[in-house]
Amino acid sequence: MADEDDELEEEEGDADAAAESDDDEEGEDGEGKPPKKFNKIKLFIILGGVIFFLLLIGLSLFFFGILDPYLGLDEKDVDQEEVVIQGQVFYKLQDMTINLNAEGKKSRFLKVGLTLVLINELDVAVVEALQPRIEDYVMTYLRELKPEELSGSANFYRMRENLLLRVRAAVAPVQVTNVLFNSVLVQ
Repeated sequence: MADEDDELEEEEGDADAAAESDDDEEGEDGEGKPPKKFNKIKLFIILGGVIFFLLLIGLSLFFFGILDPYLGLDEKDVDQEEVVIQGQVFYKLQDMTINLNAEGKKSRFLKVGLTLVLINELDVAVVEALQPRIEDYVMTYLRELKPEELSGSANFYRMRENLLLRVRAAVAPVQVTNVLFNSVLVQ
């Protein structure tokens, strides 16, 4: 009998627990959503932190060179004889005297000496053959400059870049890495 009383109490307890769980589910519908949102936000924060941490570890391994052997970025041993220093061949052009565009003012002259920096010594012969074209392109550009455009370092940098573009166009198959000023005189 005691066993039957215990079984009846358990069944009544199960029925009461089921009724309470129904009440809890109704209560969770209204009150349960904020904890679920909190769990989603917490999940995104944790995932973001883990991804950031893994990214930080990967970048540090890459920048410190630990991943280089695995990525195939090993430095190869190169003999000193095989190393070719590119851009170390200089070719000096003749000094050019140009009448500047003064627009009705007193005539102003520009005397400029240029040196071209080439990649290969074999290109010197090509540049010598194309020197009249180079001088034409350079003089055409410089002739249109105003005296005010020759003052200041920013204007000289701009002039150097424009001259480099024109020289590269004049000697198209040859690669010119830089244009150097030997002398610049504005009179």
